[in-house]
Amino acid sequence: MEHRELMRGARRRDTGATLVEIVIAVVLVGMVLTVVLGAAQASIIGTRLERDHAKSYQWLQSANGVLQAADRVSCEHDPVNVPGDAAFANGEDKVRSTYEQTLRTGVVNPPEWADHQLSVLYPVMVWDGSRYWDPALAPKPCYDADGYLLQLVTLQVTSPDGDIIETIQVVKRD
Repeated sequence: MEHRELMRGARRRDTGATLVEIVIAVVLVGMVLTVVLGAAQASIIGTRLERDHAKSYQWLQSANGVLQAADRVSCEHDPVNVPGDAAFANGEDKVRSTYEQTLRTGVVNPPEWADHQLSVLYPVMVWDGSRYWDPALAPKPCYDADGYLLQLVTLQVTSPDGDIIETIQVVKRD
């Protein structure tokens, strides 16, 4: 009799899974899926950021090449070549605006990136023979007449979503 009762008890336990076992299995599978999906999301975000860094760096390098190949813009006041805007003739504004226009027409944008995301930052610094100056703070706003023709131009690229901002400084000379 004891043997039969043991066999009957063993069969009852092996007839299926209990509700507690099913709940534990579902919770464990859910936790594993959450971790896997989180890791996949982190990988996708990391890949997108790295792609945007690479695009912005490539765009800056292309802009550097175009800027180096372009003619140097003088910071001297030039009222003859002013296209109607008096502020354009003021040294730094003229230099920055001209370089920015040169870059926007000469550099190919990455797909889905707009022209305004590549800019020449204020100020285009002027060289006085010993250091670079912000023209607004320099003893003289322009040293071109003194034969110092170096300019320090800062280029900046911002990704479409604004997550990536890359800059490069370029020394421009004749």
